[in-house]
Amino acid sequence: MERHTDITSTADDSQLISSILSGHIDKFCLLAARYAPHVQQLVECMISQVEDVEDVTQDTLMAAYESLPNYDSRRASFKTWLLRIAYHTALKRLRSESRMRFVEVEQTLLDAIPDQEADKLLSDTSPDRLQLLDQAISQLSIDDQMLLSLYYHDDRSLREIAYIVNRTDSYLRSRLQWLRKKLCNSIITLESHGNKQEI
Repeated sequence: MERHTDITSTADDSQLISSILSGHIDKFCLLAARYAPHVQQLVECMISQVEDVEDVTQDTLMAAYESLPNYDSRRASFKTWLLRIAYHTALKRLRSESRMRFVEVEQTLLDAIPDQEADKLLSDTSPDRLQLLDQAISQLSIDDQMLLSLYYHDDRSLREIAYIVNRTDSYLRSRLQWLRKKLCNSIITLESHGNKQEI
């Protein structure tokens, strides 16, 4: 699993925010246009229905507009702050509709997997392994899928992710290590089932 980088220029965010807070509310459209695609991308990782994605994206932007006076640039960039709102808005929607999924794995099974074995298996980019990895990820809870997406796909730091999902850096570090082993165990299980079916 490799990390990818997505860098967005935010040089004049503070100027736009100051202008909006000074009464030029029409300027919020510029911020919304700049960051709506990032909000939508995050929400799509959590919610599959297109209509719900659009609703949550709009709800996020509205909540950001209403909360703009509380934004503190010393704590996070505007984009990170906005993604935090998107994450919690999407979670609220999922919980209200009881669509959160969980697959439990016994901790003893994960403890038995050496870190080196998990690293080797997850770094295998052959088509079959990537397909199994996608299946394994789809079995994770929405929270865990989002953590993997933010860390590996969006290349966000643990500090940023901790702010977005309201967790500590140390918790996320441990959770990522646990998730790597959980994915490894799932892939091994899926491969085993596939071999049995072939026989």
